[in-house]
Amino acid sequence: MGEALSMPWGGSADALEQDVSAGRVNVLVADEADALIGFAAWTWSYDLHHCVSGGEVLDVYVTPGRRGKAVAVALLAAAADEVRRAGGTYLKGLVVAERAGRRLYQRLGVCFPGEHCYVSGRAFRELSALAGRPAREIARRLPDKSWNRES
Repeated sequence: MGEALSMPWGGSADALEQDVSAGRVNVLVADEADALIGFAAWTWSYDLHHCVSGGEVLDVYVTPGRRGKAVAVALLAAAADEVRRAGGTYLKGLVVAERAGRRLYQRLGVCFPGEHCYVSGRAFRELSALAGRPAREIARRLPDKSWNRES
């Protein structure tokens, strides 16, 4: 998080462990001489345009000293294999910065312009509370964008 988005990680090891145990997220690790050198996390995804399931890569990270040595490629291949063996037909991911990850995804897949947008925190709760109201009222009462950063 700090390297890619210039912000601290907002999660906890306990929450991640619970989500992995419950099958909500899958984590693959790369190690060398019993040292962690990288990981890839993915979850299930659905392509409504083609009515097929696949995997969405949530993050891939390789320690700086091991970058450029195909560790990320190996992690993506392992994720693709897990998805394929479970019946999925694609793997997608988001690249957040102009880095080697973007070059890898552009070399490997088809990239579309656009952004992933999230509504979270107080803004999410306020939007949820507007459900069932007339559309014009919802549009008038949309939560402030800054509320996404509030718990």
